[in-house]
Amino acid sequence: MIEYILAIIIGVSSSAVASLIFLLFLSRIRPKIIISDQIAKEKSIKGSISYRIRVMNKTRRPMMDIKAQLHRVTLIVVPGGTIPKVKKIPLKRSEIMELPQFDPRDKEANYAYRFVTYENVEEIWGDDTKSYLRFRIYAKDSLSGFGKVFTKNYHTKRNSIKEGSFKVGNSLEIR
Repeated sequence: MIEYILAIIIGVSSSAVASLIFLLFLSRIRPKIIISDQIAKEKSIKGSISYRIRVMNKTRRPMMDIKAQLHRVTLIVVPGGTIPKVKKIPLKRSEIMELPQFDPRDKEANYAYRFVTYENVEEIWGDDTKSYLRFRIYAKDSLSGFGKVFTKNYHTKRNSIKEGSFKVGNSLEIR
């Protein structure tokens, strides 16, 4: 009888340890996304202007349920410190279902995506000594299901906005 109870205890505890090890392994499989250091300011043939932020999936797995936000953050001085005042800048498309896995042989760079706004970002930004732009993106790893938030702050207009368009491929360069 004791042998049966001992076998059950060993089975349950080894299953619990194996589950914990598997969960720890999965928790290390998270999205790896890089965000462009600059915002591309593009002029269309019709004369309209758009601002684009490029992101790239750097994992060998697709990313799912991607959500992005662009905000102007203005720091307001109050007694005892500062508080951020946030204004949302709408993106043409702020959610995408999937961002394919990184493949250096992919000539079309499907692992990259450009988030676009048609708002006049430079005008909305205003005085860049008191405010900055914050771009945030959330993505889930397709294998583990774990998500992560990535944030990029753009502090000065002069260094953050560049006229041109992003190079195609594994690059965040604006030409």
